[in-house]
Amino acid sequence: MTIQEAVGVRNGDVDVKTGQKLSHSEIYGRAIEYLGGLDEVAKFLPFPMDLIRQKYAEDPNLNNLSIHAWDRAAGFETHTTYAYSQREECRLIRTGICMLYARHKITSFSCSDGVCILKEAARRLVENE
Repeated sequence: MTIQEAVGVRNGDVDVKTGQKLSHSEIYGRAIEYLGGLDEVAKFLPFPMDLIRQKYAEDPNLNNLSIHAWDRAAGFETHTTYAYSQREECRLIRTGICMLYARHKITSFSCSDGVCILKEAARRLVENE
């Protein structure tokens, strides 16, 4: 099962039941709830909350924190390949949030799924303070 299937979303942002378009925050908020709630997902954040608070004040999207750390927490490792050109690839390493996916029968996920879930959880923690 994919994360989209688990949370009742099709075509990236459409609610399966109502046909209404959902916001990014609504979709990943549903994923957080599906995975056991904010406290459960927060265990896999790759940064301490004091740093997240500071960086959130500068950029609510948290794009000012290392994408490599987010990727790793999402269960992927980024590395540079030099075979034909210098480019980055993500490969599955099943760390971080992947254990939570398995407990909830999610078998298909992407690096961006995990990063979006983790960033949404971080934002919600800061906003709930």
